[in-house]
Amino acid sequence: MTPMLMHMARHHPQLRLDIARGSTELLARGLRERTIDALVVDARSLAPAPDVRVSDSYEMRGAFLCRRGHPLLRRRGALGFDQLRAYPMASTPLSDEVARVLVERYGPEAHPERCITLRCEEIPSLVELTRRTDTVLVAVRALGPDLVELPMKPAMHATARFAMATLAGRTEAPALPIVWHLMAELLRDS
Repeated sequence: MTPMLMHMARHHPQLRLDIARGSTELLARGLRERTIDALVVDARSLAPAPDVRVSDSYEMRGAFLCRRGHPLLRRRGALGFDQLRAYPMASTPLSDEVARVLVERYGPEAHPERCITLRCEEIPSLVELTRRTDTVLVAVRALGPDLVELPMKPAMHATARFAMATLAGRTEAPALPIVWHLMAELLRDS
């Protein structure tokens, strides 16, 4: 959200932008109650509904991330999932699709309910945690450009599919095209 806030402050200083964070369920309720104009969410976590219009999805590659100097980086070659389990693991709430991919790749111990010890909706907090501790972060690779991606065997091959959602039949807020355009630029793998 920081790049979006900076863009709005620099290029649209008179435009009002309120950003709400929370679970997809809570945000979808706000959309239906018309306290939120639009959502940017992992499309896989948004239940299909006739009253919600989902458009423009963007896939971003997931990874296991750690800080430079992490003990796991001293090991040669690709890592097995059991080696990661020796450290705290953190993530935002993960979709059922990502949970399925993790279990298929690494076995039942990789289910987020079993392996994620630190869960938070605030991505910047998770990135900062990972920078300062031996925590392993399960996240979209682009969220931590200064973090190191751990080489895994097998490779993760999971993505987050971000989409923009609005209430069907509701007139779009005049500023939303600015937000949509900026989100399309920001939701790209680097």
